[in-house]
Amino acid sequence: MGQAIEQGIEKRVALDTSVCIELIKKRQRAIHVIEQISDKEIFLSSVGLFELLLRRTNLEAVEELIKRVNLLMLDEAAARKSAEIRKELNSQGTPIELRDIFIAATAMVNGCSLATLNVKDFSRIKGLKLVKIS
Repeated sequence: MGQAIEQGIEKRVALDTSVCIELIKKRQRAIHVIEQISDKEIFLSSVGLFELLLRRTNLEAVEELIKRVNLLMLDEAAARKSAEIRKELNSQGTPIELRDIFIAATAMVNGCSLATLNVKDFSRIKGLKLVKIS
């Protein structure tokens, strides 16, 4: 199993698409997450950006969010980490969505914790630090 949800948050936090969608919809739970990490450097992976741009609604809100975060690219280091994670999860018989692996790997190689509402899947990734959402 992956890391337990961390009490201490890294100085760098990547947002999973689940949190971004909640933010775009102005739901209280996501707003609370942002309050928790307001003093951190906030990132979004290029894969998360891709997922957000697939939306048919709230595209203006997506564009506003993009302006407020730093973008992390799925580069060679993240691709290699993604392959490592995928192999490990497959060997354990606990695969998760490939895009989630890309998001996690991108966060990990860039020294970020991950803020997500999808703890069930992301907690399977060894070494990934998750933001405790209270």
